[in-house]
Amino acid sequence: MRHRQIRQQISFASAFSSAFSPAFSPAFFAAFFPAFFPAFSRAAFLVAFVAGSRAGNTLSLTAADSNANATVSYNRDVRPILSENCFNCHGADKAKRKGDLGLTSSKDAQALNKESSRHAIVPGDLKKSELITRIITSDVDDVMPPPKSDKKLTPAQIDILQRWVAQGAEYEPHWSYAAIRDVPAPTITPTITAKNWAFNDVDRFILARLEKEGLPPSPEADRPTLIRRLSLDLTGLPPTPAEVTAFVADRSATAYETLVDRLLAS
Repeated sequence: MRHRQIRQQISFASAFSSAFSPAFSPAFFAAFFPAFFPAFSRAAFLVAFVAGSRAGNTLSLTAADSNANATVSYNRDVRPILSENCFNCHGADKAKRKGDLGLTSSKDAQALNKESSRHAIVPGDLKKSELITRIITSDVDDVMPPPKSDKKLTPAQIDILQRWVAQGAEYEPHWSYAAIRDVPAPTITPTITAKNWAFNDVDRFILARLEKEGLPPSPEADRPTLIRRLSLDLTGLPPTPAEVTAFVADRSATAYETLVDRLLAS
């Protein structure tokens, strides 16, 4: 039972950390995450962050679902686009803004712009939203981002922004300030090859996306790979041949947890 619980913790923490690890260090997550999720052990999260329980497919969540009816999320879909292409000139620092326009908050984005006498964003109205007008125009003097910036939105990114505005242009607080909410696990009918792959709800989310993209799940990492990952990440040293042999030979239900505890205590 404990083996399965820790495995679920590691799986969840792996998915969580993969989304936010570029901004924070493993040490930060190891200390921060269990404080807000007491049911998760510090060891389980640290191992998930640095090693992972599976080898293989990493899916990006920054692009919105291609379904025109899918809800566009500001944090997941829109913020990355604006951050990459717009915030440099229209960010939070009012002293560095161009055109007296800020796009980092709904208040600034929806305010009447003094220079253009228009609103960058009018929730639900594409025609009145100057942001949309500027990203779809073919006029090189008006198009945004400007050609001299060497940035250009893809058709998919333009579609995301259009759908976001059409859906109400709802801004979201940074994920660290957002309230935690339950998200029902997707109902999936896995293929024969993936039938026994998912062990928990996090796996089911991953498998649902993999199957949508037509990708098979990667096989679980073999034991030599697991001990090498764990040893390098938790101690900075590779395992000895004797340690690899012992771990491969240990077929007990708690072999993985025992290895984690030993490395953390070393």
